[in-house]
Amino acid sequence: MDDLNRKRHAVYKLTYHAVFVIKYRRRVMTEPIITHMRQYATHLIEQCYQGKLLELNGEPDHIHILFELPATAAPSVVVCSLKTQLSKEVRAKFWDEIKDKLWKDSFWSDSYFITTTGGANIETLERYIQDQGIEKPKRKYTKRQAKKM
Repeated sequence: MDDLNRKRHAVYKLTYHAVFVIKYRRRVMTEPIITHMRQYATHLIEQCYQGKLLELNGEPDHIHILFELPATAAPSVVVCSLKTQLSKEVRAKFWDEIKDKLWKDSFWSDSYFITTTGGANIETLERYIQDQGIEKPKRKYTKRQAKKM
C-alpha cells in the first residue's frame, strides 16, 4: 500500500497503458527517436500533468507508453496532448530523417489505444513494453483452419 498516491482529499493509483500508431503504419521510429520521445514524454507527463512516466518503448510503426496520472487528470486530454506534443517535437528534431517516410505531414494515426492496467502486474507490463522491438521467436505449430461443412 506504500505505492499509493496521496493528495489532500484523495488516495489513488491510476496507471494507464497507451499505444500510438504512426499514420498508415509507416516505419518511422528509430532508437534515437524513441529515446528522445521517452525524455520528452517524461517532461510532459511530470511537468504538465503531475504524473509519472513508467515506461516508453516501441517498434518502427508504433509506441507503447505506461504512465501514472493524478485523479484530476483526464486520460483522453493527456493522450491528445502527448500525441500532439510528441509529433511536434519529433518533427522539429528529426524532420530530415522522417519526412520521406510519412504520408504528407501526418505523423500519428487519428486513433489510439488506452487501457487502465487494472489488476495487471506493473512489472509484467513494463517488461512487455521493454521487449517491444525485440524479435519474437516463430511458433513451432500453426493453428489448423476449421473444415468447411
